[in-house]
Amino acid sequence: MSRRLTWSRILLPFALLVALSAFLVACGGDDDDADATNTPASTGTSDATDETETETETETETETPSAYANPDLLTETDALSARVDDDSIVVVDVRKKESYDEGHIPGAVWYDTANLKDPDESLYVIRDTLFAEAVGEIGIDGSKHVVVYDDGNGLWATRFWWVLWYYGHDDASVLNGGWAKWQKEGLATTKDAPPVTKVSFQTNINDEVVCALDYVEEKATSPDPNVVILDVRSPAEYTGADVRAAKGGHVPNAVNLDWTRSLTEAEPKVWKSAEELHELFGSAGLKPGQEVITYCQTGVRAAHSLFTLRLLGYESVRNFDGSWLEWGNDKDTPVER
Repeated sequence: MSRRLTWSRILLPFALLVALSAFLVACGGDDDDADATNTPASTGTSDATDETETETETETETETPSAYANPDLLTETDALSARVDDDSIVVVDVRKKESYDEGHIPGAVWYDTANLKDPDESLYVIRDTLFAEAVGEIGIDGSKHVVVYDDGNGLWATRFWWVLWYYGHDDASVLNGGWAKWQKEGLATTKDAPPVTKVSFQTNINDEVVCALDYVEEKATSPDPNVVILDVRSPAEYTGADVRAAKGGHVPNAVNLDWTRSLTEAEPKVWKSAEELHELFGSAGLKPGQEVITYCQTGVRAAHSLFTLRLLGYESVRNFDGSWLEWGNDKDTPVER
């Protein structure tokens, strides 16, 4: 398929402007630690109310869901700890290799996040043949449930989860709190790498979870009330104060919600409650039933917000994989500030 044809409230207060001398072109360098400090989530009033009855009428307002719609997307540390010897699970560590070697969850295999973007077309997701080879090498096939973790904020874990989903493997989850929570709870660790039997991973591309520049441009220039373009970068990037491409600013008609606001402020960071997340995304104008296109600089932070939306039950979610690195460097794309 053509890469550029069909791949699948209120703005946040301006943060302190952060000056960067050059934009980053590498997936890891940009989206790994780019937003370590961010504007905290605003406190709003929930739309959820109790049912109230009078003698003459009963009025019921829509309540905010109190639980995740897809809770199986998150695995808690205690649940994984009880199953580290389960052969039906592949636990994947996507931290840096030296961190893995210093200690990891028993039975976890290491995966290099460099193998999440294509070596020849670095704007885009790794091609199917290379991904199939890479995950087959660590024992992932269609019969295994995959639990992936990173240092703790879920950034790279959700990117790995999204690539798995894009290639047809939807039996996967992210470890809530990752390595940071695992360590804090004093759970078992090891330095031993487990023996791995190479298997065959069959890809089945899911075009509904990604989109390309042409599709985003269509939705940006001809707004559709059923489609929301969600910029999950920092407010400074969104306004163009922090420029990381030839052009600064954002995709026209995109709304901004920094990806880190989905996580708790307390360490170790975990996903906020369903009520908090629904209020957060609702404040940006999102509601279940809409199609949401997420983007950032290179599609990594975008995968984190996409994962969160799926956790809440959003059915139609797409990652603009080329993200701002592609849009901001295209001489023909319109930009808003």
